[in-house]
Amino acid sequence: MLQKIHSEAIDVHTRLKELGLSIAALQEAVQQGYLSRAKLTQHHPRIFLGYSMWAETVAALHDNLRPNDWSKVDDNNYELTVNPDKTLAIAVTTGDESTGIAARHPSNKCPKGAHTIEVIETNQQLDFFPDLFPPQEKNLLFTTWVLLIHVAEEEIRAELSLPSEIVAGKIKAWKERIILPPLPREDYAVLITPPDILPPDVPEIDVPITRKA
Repeated sequence: MLQKIHSEAIDVHTRLKELGLSIAALQEAVQQGYLSRAKLTQHHPRIFLGYSMWAETVAALHDNLRPNDWSKVDDNNYELTVNPDKTLAIAVTTGDESTGIAARHPSNKCPKGAHTIEVIETNQQLDFFPDLFPPQEKNLLFTTWVLLIHVAEEEIRAELSLPSEIVAGKIKAWKERIILPPLPREDYAVLITPPDILPPDVPEIDVPITRKA
């Protein structure tokens, strides 16, 4: 499948507007997530470093899009932000080092569970077999995009992308990628965390979520 990549500023703005989104709404959510991480110290549990950023990004995304009638959906702890007509959803996850770079092929950093596999399978079905779903059922089936975030040494990179294939819990292909402008990392860390209590440099931690049996 041919992959569409939007990386030029005007193209990114136009495509996000078509989805009912904006660069500012997504970047603000990423920024709030990183600020929560920047406040942590070496006394916090290591696992909380990644979990805190994920949780605060999800919360900020809900807050930013709520005025536009987007809603929060929690399906067995699988957190989604869903558009007003219930056709498009956004999940948040940690991406690998290729995240936010148009010429590379990013993936989620940690393997995902059954629920992520299910939403990607639904993406494929809605894309290839739209006539199988009668109109009254379309509002029950989301096309799920992923807000993929990677904290690099000097910047925070993110993209809103539509996954099309997953193997062993790792996303291997994307139908469409919308590359967001990077955010400078040090500027946000300095705002909140004094230099003598900067958080330890530990690997990013993602939280795989699986559906209950």
